[in-house]
Amino acid sequence: MMRQFKILFIVLLISIPLFARDAQELFRQGNQFYQQGKYEQAIAAYKEILQSGYESGALYFNLGNAYYKLNKIGLARLNYERAARFLKGDEALNENLDLLKYKLVDKIPQPPEFFLFKWREAVLKLLPVNTQSWILVALFALLLAAIAWRRHQQRRGQIRNGRSFLVISVVVFLFFLTVYLQKVYVLETDIHAVIIKPMVTVYAEPNTSGTEVFVLHEGTKIKVLRTNGNWQEIRLSDGKTGWLEIKNLETI
Repeated sequence: MMRQFKILFIVLLISIPLFARDAQELFRQGNQFYQQGKYEQAIAAYKEILQSGYESGALYFNLGNAYYKLNKIGLARLNYERAARFLKGDEALNENLDLLKYKLVDKIPQPPEFFLFKWREAVLKLLPVNTQSWILVALFALLLAAIAWRRHQQRRGQIRNGRSFLVISVVVFLFFLTVYLQKVYVLETDIHAVIIKPMVTVYAEPNTSGTEVFVLHEGTKIKVLRTNGNWQEIRLSDGKTGWLEIKNLETI
């Protein structure tokens, strides 16, 4: 049994660099197809990489560019938005997204946001969740050190020493813990999607026999509130809500 495990471990170690080389080769081929104007072939190469379980900002960005060249606005925006998860503040990506938005049929106004909510969003987007996890671990270790130091000082009869350090450690740890929990909550509940069909009807209830409330077009970004069978309740940035069939949209 142990020998079989060792063989499997060796096979995995060998396959990892081979997979990386295959992904790099497919990415190179996709870029070459794109430069030649063979956008369908480029898309096929990029999607093959994704189907293998590998993803990156550059991959989604290039895939979005290929779809944009084919005037598939919905799929282009979907991949640009996915690229934005990896490429924070990337200038080229933001420029392409702005160009794409000019082509959108639906011009949905963005209501003014309360400044405290803006600050909250800025803090949540400042660092990825993995980085925040490591910071939280480091701050917890610092908090334990502060508690140990405080107790050490109390045993020596120096009651005042270490109090300020402990208070500051607690406040900073609780602040980052709050931000981290909010970040995790947003990742779990704040689901967005993009309309991928040319035109879709939004209903007042999850049924095509229900009242038609409004129409949306390809490339519009919406927020998913909940799912009911083959339907999802969605909300627009201006607050309008309704139900859409899942086949009409793709989650970012």
